[in-house]
Amino acid sequence: MKKIFTTIILLLTISQLLYAKAEYVVYPSLGYSDETGIYTGGLAYLRYGSTVEDLTSQKNLIYFSTEVSEKKQYSIHVKPEIHLANGNYTITANTKFKHWPSTFYGIGNEHISGIEEQYTKRVFDIEIELKKRMTETWQAAFIYEFSNFQIKILEEDGLLANGEFSGSEDNVTSGMGICLSYDKRDSDTYPQNGCIYNFKSVLFSDIFASDYSYRHSEIDLRNYISIFPNQTLAFQGYFSTVSDEVPFHKMSYLDDNMRAVTANKFIDRHSISFRVENRIFPWSHPLLERIGFVAFLETGEVAGSMEKFSLNGLKLSYGAGFRISFLMNDRLNVRLDIGFGEQNQSLSMGSREEF
Repeated sequence: MKKIFTTIILLLTISQLLYAKAEYVVYPSLGYSDETGIYTGGLAYLRYGSTVEDLTSQKNLIYFSTEVSEKKQYSIHVKPEIHLANGNYTITANTKFKHWPSTFYGIGNEHISGIEEQYTKRVFDIEIELKKRMTETWQAAFIYEFSNFQIKILEEDGLLANGEFSGSEDNVTSGMGICLSYDKRDSDTYPQNGCIYNFKSVLFSDIFASDYSYRHSEIDLRNYISIFPNQTLAFQGYFSTVSDEVPFHKMSYLDDNMRAVTANKFIDRHSISFRVENRIFPWSHPLLERIGFVAFLETGEVAGSMEKFSLNGLKLSYGAGFRISFLMNDRLNVRLDIGFGEQNQSLSMGSREEF
Protein backbone atom coordinates (compact mmCIF):
# COMPACT_ATOMS: atom_id res chain seq x y z
CA MET A 1 0.00 0.00 0.00
CA LYS A 2 2.80 2.44 0.94
CA LYS A 3 4.59 1.75 -2.36
CA ILE A 4 1.43 2.52 -4.33
CA PHE A 5 0.94 5.88 -2.58
CA THR A 6 4.60 6.80 -3.01
CA THR A 7 4.50 5.95 -6.73
CA ILE A 8 1.40 8.09 -7.27
CA ILE A 9 3.03 11.09 -5.56
CA LEU A 10 6.25 10.73 -7.55
CA LEU A 11 4.45 10.40 -10.88
CA LEU A 12 2.24 13.40 -10.14
CA THR A 13 5.19 15.53 -9.10
CA ILE A 14 7.47 14.53 -11.99
CA SER A 15 4.76 15.06 -14.59
CA GLN A 16 4.19 18.59 -13.29
CA LEU A 17 7.88 19.47 -13.13
CA LEU A 18 8.31 18.60 -16.81
CA TYR A 19 6.32 21.73 -17.60
CA ALA A 20 7.57 23.98 -14.84
CA LYS A 21 9.79 26.94 -14.19
CA ALA A 22 11.08 26.38 -10.67
CA GLU A 23 12.54 28.36 -7.78
CA TYR A 24 13.61 26.81 -4.51
CA VAL A 25 15.00 27.51 -1.05
CA VAL A 26 16.85 25.13 1.29
CA TYR A 27 17.81 25.78 4.91
CA PRO A 28 18.76 23.86 8.07
CA SER A 29 16.42 23.38 11.02
CA LEU A 30 17.19 23.24 14.72
CA GLY A 31 15.08 22.94 17.86
CA TYR A 32 14.59 21.61 21.36
CA SER A 33 11.72 20.03 23.29
CA ASP A 34 11.29 17.72 26.25
CA GLU A 35 10.32 14.82 23.98
CA THR A 36 13.20 15.14 21.49
CA GLY A 37 16.00 16.94 23.30
CA ILE A 38 18.01 18.81 20.68
CA TYR A 39 17.01 18.00 17.11
CA THR A 40 18.37 19.06 13.76
CA GLY A 41 17.53 18.56 10.13
CA GLY A 42 16.73 20.39 6.94
CA LEU A 43 13.79 21.89 5.09
CA ALA A 44 13.30 22.64 1.42
CA TYR A 45 10.65 24.37 -0.65
CA LEU A 46 10.35 23.97 -4.38
CA ARG A 47 7.90 26.40 -5.94
CA TYR A 48 7.09 26.45 -9.61
CA GLY A 49 4.61 27.72 -12.17
CA SER A 50 3.78 26.11 -15.47
CA THR A 51 5.24 27.24 -18.77
CA VAL A 52 2.27 25.64 -20.55
CA GLU A 53 -0.50 28.10 -21.32
CA ASP A 54 -3.63 27.92 -19.13
CA LEU A 55 -2.46 24.92 -17.07
CA THR A 56 -2.51 26.90 -13.82
CA SER A 57 -2.36 30.47 -12.59
CA GLN A 58 -1.07 29.55 -9.13
CA LYS A 59 2.38 28.48 -8.04
CA ASN A 60 2.69 24.80 -7.11
CA LEU A 61 4.64 23.88 -3.98
CA ILE A 62 6.62 20.84 -2.90
CA TYR A 63 7.70 20.82 0.73
CA PHE A 64 10.33 18.43 2.13
CA SER A 65 11.75 18.16 5.63
CA THR A 66 13.71 15.70 7.70
CA GLU A 67 14.64 15.66 11.39
CA VAL A 68 17.01 13.66 13.61
CA SER A 69 17.11 14.07 17.38
CA GLU A 70 19.60 13.27 20.11
CA LYS A 71 17.11 10.63 21.38
CA LYS A 72 17.48 8.67 18.12
CA GLN A 73 14.21 9.88 16.61
CA TYR A 74 13.97 10.60 12.90
CA SER A 75 11.25 11.67 10.52
CA ILE A 76 10.64 12.49 6.85
CA HIS A 77 7.86 14.76 5.61
CA VAL A 78 6.92 15.36 1.96
CA LYS A 79 3.97 17.50 0.87
CA PRO A 80 3.34 18.34 -2.80
CA GLU A 81 0.55 20.84 -3.50
CA ILE A 82 -0.45 20.88 -7.17
CA HIS A 83 -2.92 23.35 -8.74
CA LEU A 84 -4.81 22.37 -11.87
CA ALA A 85 -7.34 23.92 -14.27
CA ASN A 86 -6.43 27.53 -13.57
CA GLY A 87 -6.51 26.92 -9.82
CA ASN A 88 -10.01 25.44 -9.72
CA TYR A 89 -8.64 22.10 -8.48
CA THR A 90 -5.88 21.44 -5.96
CA ILE A 91 -4.31 18.07 -5.14
CA THR A 92 -2.35 17.72 -1.90
CA ALA A 93 -0.58 14.57 -0.67
CA ASN A 94 0.68 15.11 2.88
CA THR A 95 3.05 12.19 3.56
CA LYS A 96 4.96 11.51 6.78
CA PHE A 97 7.21 8.75 8.08
CA LYS A 98 8.39 8.65 11.69
CA HIS A 99 10.58 6.36 13.77
CA TRP A 100 9.99 8.00 17.11
CA PRO A 101 10.90 6.87 20.63
CA SER A 102 8.20 8.56 22.69
CA THR A 103 6.45 8.73 26.04
CA PHE A 104 2.92 7.65 26.89
CA TYR A 105 1.46 9.72 29.76
CA GLY A 106 -2.00 8.21 29.89
CA ILE A 107 -5.20 9.93 28.76
CA GLY A 108 -6.76 13.09 30.15
CA ASN A 109 -6.17 16.76 30.95
CA GLU A 110 -4.27 16.12 34.20
CA HIS A 111 -1.01 14.21 34.36
CA ILE A 112 -0.37 11.76 37.21
CA SER A 113 3.35 11.68 37.91
CA GLY A 114 5.00 8.28 37.73
CA ILE A 115 2.65 6.50 35.33
CA GLU A 116 4.45 7.54 32.15
CA GLU A 117 6.19 4.85 30.10
CA GLN A 118 8.52 4.74 27.12
CA TYR A 119 7.74 3.17 23.78
CA THR A 120 9.03 3.43 20.21
CA LYS A 121 6.60 3.87 17.36
CA ARG A 122 7.07 3.64 13.60
CA VAL A 123 4.35 5.41 11.64
CA PHE A 124 3.57 5.95 7.97
CA ASP A 125 0.81 8.55 7.39
CA ILE A 126 -0.66 9.94 4.22
CA GLU A 127 -3.54 12.35 3.69
CA ILE A 128 -4.68 12.91 0.11
CA GLU A 129 -6.94 15.87 -0.53
CA LEU A 130 -8.70 16.76 -3.79
CA LYS A 131 -10.11 20.28 -3.47
CA LYS A 132 -12.59 21.99 -5.82
CA ARG A 133 -13.16 25.73 -5.80
CA MET A 134 -16.93 26.21 -5.80
CA THR A 135 -17.08 30.03 -5.67
CA GLU A 136 -14.64 32.84 -4.96
CA THR A 137 -14.83 32.05 -1.24
CA TRP A 138 -16.16 28.48 -0.85
CA GLN A 139 -14.16 25.30 -1.46
CA ALA A 140 -15.06 21.63 -1.00
CA ALA A 141 -12.57 18.77 -0.69
CA PHE A 142 -12.61 14.98 -0.73
CA ILE A 143 -10.16 13.51 1.78
CA TYR A 144 -8.57 10.09 2.15
CA GLU A 145 -6.43 9.31 5.22
CA PHE A 146 -4.27 6.24 5.76
CA SER A 147 -2.00 5.38 8.70
CA ASN A 148 0.15 2.33 9.40
CA PHE A 149 1.09 2.36 13.10
CA GLN A 150 3.61 -0.02 14.65
CA ILE A 151 5.10 -0.23 18.13
CA LYS A 152 8.66 -1.50 17.91
CA ILE A 153 9.71 -1.25 21.58
CA LEU A 154 7.35 -1.47 24.57
CA GLU A 155 7.86 -1.56 28.33
CA GLU A 156 6.93 -4.91 29.83
CA ASP A 157 3.91 -4.85 32.15
CA GLY A 158 3.18 -1.25 31.17
CA LEU A 159 -0.25 0.23 30.39
CA LEU A 160 0.26 -0.21 26.66
CA ALA A 161 1.66 -3.74 26.93
CA ASN A 162 -1.34 -4.82 29.04
CA GLY A 163 -3.72 -3.77 26.28
CA GLU A 164 -5.60 -1.36 28.52
CA PHE A 165 -5.77 1.25 25.73
CA SER A 166 -7.02 0.69 22.18
CA GLY A 167 -4.31 0.93 19.51
CA SER A 168 -1.43 -0.47 21.56
CA GLU A 169 -0.97 -3.23 18.95
CA ASP A 170 0.17 -2.78 15.33
CA ASN A 171 -2.78 -1.40 13.39
CA VAL A 172 -4.00 0.34 10.26
CA THR A 173 -6.52 3.19 10.16
CA SER A 174 -8.12 4.16 6.86
CA GLY A 175 -10.90 6.64 6.25
CA MET A 176 -12.65 8.97 3.84
CA GLY A 177 -14.33 12.29 4.44
CA ILE A 178 -14.99 15.84 3.34
CA CYS A 179 -13.80 19.34 4.18
CA LEU A 180 -15.67 22.59 3.55
CA SER A 181 -13.71 25.85 3.57
CA TYR A 182 -14.75 29.48 3.56
CA ASP A 183 -11.67 31.49 2.54
CA LYS A 184 -11.46 35.28 2.31
CA ARG A 185 -7.74 35.66 3.01
CA ASP A 186 -5.62 38.01 0.95
CA SER A 187 -2.82 35.38 0.81
CA ASP A 188 -2.55 31.65 1.52
CA THR A 189 1.09 31.86 2.67
CA TYR A 190 1.14 35.06 4.78
CA PRO A 191 -2.38 36.47 5.21
CA GLN A 192 -2.73 39.98 6.60
CA ASN A 193 -6.47 40.44 6.19
CA GLY A 194 -9.50 38.19 5.96
CA CYS A 195 -10.43 34.82 7.39
CA ILE A 196 -10.52 31.11 6.67
CA TYR A 197 -13.00 28.71 8.29
CA ASN A 198 -12.52 24.95 7.85
CA PHE A 199 -15.04 22.24 8.73
CA LYS A 200 -13.69 18.69 8.36
CA SER A 201 -15.06 15.21 9.09
CA VAL A 202 -13.48 11.83 8.26
CA LEU A 203 -15.09 8.41 8.79
CA PHE A 204 -12.78 5.46 9.51
CA SER A 205 -14.33 2.05 8.94
CA ASP A 206 -13.61 -1.57 8.04
CA ILE A 207 -15.28 -0.70 4.72
CA PHE A 208 -12.02 1.14 3.94
CA ALA A 209 -9.84 -1.67 5.42
CA SER A 210 -9.43 0.11 8.76
CA ASP A 211 -8.80 -1.87 11.94
CA TYR A 212 -10.81 0.69 13.94
CA SER A 213 -14.15 2.36 13.23
CA TYR A 214 -14.58 5.95 14.43
CA ARG A 215 -15.18 9.49 13.20
CA HIS A 216 -12.78 12.42 13.52
CA SER A 217 -14.13 15.95 13.07
CA GLU A 218 -12.46 19.38 13.27
CA ILE A 219 -13.50 23.01 13.30
CA ASP A 220 -10.66 25.43 12.53
CA LEU A 221 -11.49 29.17 12.55
CA ARG A 222 -8.81 31.75 11.68
CA ASN A 223 -9.02 35.54 11.37
CA TYR A 224 -6.40 38.08 10.31
CA ILE A 225 -6.46 41.84 10.94
CA SER A 226 -3.91 44.30 9.56
CA ILE A 227 -3.52 46.97 12.26
CA PHE A 228 -0.62 48.71 10.48
CA PRO A 229 0.82 48.20 6.95
CA ASN A 230 3.48 45.76 8.25
CA GLN A 231 1.76 44.47 11.40
CA THR A 232 -0.92 41.76 11.63
CA LEU A 233 -2.95 40.24 14.42
CA ALA A 234 -3.80 36.57 13.79
CA PHE A 235 -6.46 34.65 15.75
CA GLN A 236 -7.35 30.94 15.78
CA GLY A 237 -10.03 28.90 17.49
CA TYR A 238 -9.74 25.13 17.06
CA PHE A 239 -11.88 22.17 18.14
CA SER A 240 -11.22 18.45 17.55
CA THR A 241 -13.40 15.48 18.46
CA VAL A 242 -13.29 11.71 17.93
CA SER A 243 -16.02 9.15 18.53
CA ASP A 244 -16.44 5.41 19.13
CA GLU A 245 -13.43 3.08 19.49
CA VAL A 246 -10.55 5.32 18.49
CA PRO A 247 -6.93 4.09 18.99
CA PHE A 248 -5.00 6.19 21.50
CA HIS A 249 -2.58 7.50 18.88
CA LYS A 250 -5.48 9.01 16.88
CA MET A 251 -7.03 10.93 19.77
CA SER A 252 -7.04 14.73 20.00
CA TYR A 253 -3.60 16.05 21.02
CA LEU A 254 -3.23 19.39 22.78
CA ASP A 255 0.38 19.88 21.66
CA ASP A 256 -0.78 19.95 18.01
CA ASN A 257 -1.89 23.56 18.64
CA MET A 258 0.24 24.70 21.57
CA ARG A 259 3.97 25.20 21.13
CA ALA A 260 5.11 24.87 24.77
CA VAL A 261 3.08 21.81 25.77
CA THR A 262 4.94 18.51 26.15
CA ALA A 263 4.28 16.22 23.18
CA ASN A 264 1.69 13.47 23.88
CA LYS A 265 1.15 14.60 27.49
CA PHE A 266 -2.46 15.72 27.16
CA ILE A 267 -4.64 13.61 24.84
CA ASP A 268 -8.32 12.70 24.94
CA ARG A 269 -11.43 12.46 22.78
CA HIS A 270 -11.91 16.22 22.56
CA SER A 271 -9.54 19.18 22.46
CA ILE A 272 -10.08 22.92 22.24
CA SER A 273 -7.54 25.72 21.83
CA PHE A 274 -7.37 29.45 21.23
CA ARG A 275 -4.38 31.34 19.87
CA VAL A 276 -3.43 34.93 19.13
CA GLU A 277 -0.24 36.07 17.44
CA ASN A 278 1.15 39.54 16.74
CA ARG A 279 3.24 39.54 13.54
CA ILE A 280 5.39 42.44 12.45
CA PHE A 281 7.96 43.19 9.75
CA PRO A 282 9.07 46.60 11.03
CA TRP A 283 11.54 47.71 8.35
CA SER A 284 11.13 48.79 4.74
CA HIS A 285 14.84 49.01 3.90
CA PRO A 286 15.78 46.46 1.17
CA LEU A 287 18.37 44.84 3.43
CA LEU A 288 16.03 44.52 6.44
CA GLU A 289 12.55 44.06 4.98
CA ARG A 290 12.93 40.26 5.11
CA ILE A 291 13.28 40.23 8.91
CA GLY A 292 10.23 40.02 11.18
CA PHE A 293 9.11 39.15 14.70
CA VAL A 294 6.09 37.58 16.41
CA ALA A 295 4.69 37.33 19.92
CA PHE A 296 2.10 34.67 20.72
CA LEU A 297 -0.30 33.54 23.44
CA GLU A 298 -2.04 30.13 23.39
CA THR A 299 -4.47 28.34 25.70
CA GLY A 300 -6.37 25.06 25.50
CA GLU A 301 -7.31 21.76 27.11
CA VAL A 302 -8.52 18.22 26.40
CA ALA A 303 -11.51 16.36 27.83
CA GLY A 304 -13.20 12.97 27.68
CA SER A 305 -16.64 14.55 27.30
CA MET A 306 -17.91 18.02 26.44
CA GLU A 307 -19.21 18.77 29.93
CA LYS A 308 -15.73 18.24 31.40
CA PHE A 309 -14.27 21.33 29.72
CA SER A 310 -13.65 24.05 32.30
CA LEU A 311 -11.79 27.33 32.68
CA ASN A 312 -9.72 25.78 35.48
CA GLY A 313 -8.44 23.11 33.08
CA LEU A 314 -6.94 25.50 30.51
CA LYS A 315 -3.19 25.23 29.90
CA LEU A 316 -1.12 28.29 28.91
CA SER A 317 1.65 28.72 26.37
CA TYR A 318 3.33 31.97 25.35
CA GLY A 319 6.47 33.16 23.63
CA ALA A 320 8.11 35.04 20.80
CA GLY A 321 9.64 34.28 17.45
CA PHE A 322 11.90 35.45 14.64
CA ARG A 323 11.03 35.39 10.93
CA ILE A 324 13.04 35.56 7.70
CA SER A 325 11.32 35.81 4.31
CA PHE A 326 13.21 33.93 1.60
CA LEU A 327 10.56 34.35 -1.10
CA MET A 328 9.38 37.94 -0.72
CA ASN A 329 6.47 37.92 -3.16
CA ASP A 330 4.49 35.54 -0.94
CA ARG A 331 6.34 36.07 2.36
CA LEU A 332 7.20 32.37 2.50
CA ASN A 333 8.91 32.54 5.89
CA VAL A 334 11.31 30.54 8.00
CA ARG A 335 10.28 30.73 11.65
CA LEU A 336 12.21 30.28 14.88
CA ASP A 337 9.99 30.27 18.00
CA ILE A 338 10.75 29.97 21.68
CA GLY A 339 7.80 29.10 23.89
CA PHE A 340 7.20 28.95 27.64
CA GLY A 341 4.46 27.07 29.44
CA GLU A 342 3.68 23.65 30.85
CA GLN A 343 7.00 22.16 29.70
CA ASN A 344 8.96 25.25 30.80
CA GLN A 345 10.39 26.06 27.38
CA SER A 346 10.64 24.86 23.80
CA LEU A 347 12.59 25.97 20.75
CA SER A 348 11.32 25.13 17.28
CA MET A 349 12.28 26.03 13.73
CA GLY A 350 10.04 25.50 10.72
CA SER A 351 8.53 27.06 7.64
CA ARG A 352 5.39 29.11 7.03
CA GLU A 353 3.31 30.39 9.91
CA GLU A 354 1.81 28.21 12.65
CA PHE A 355 -1.67 29.24 11.53
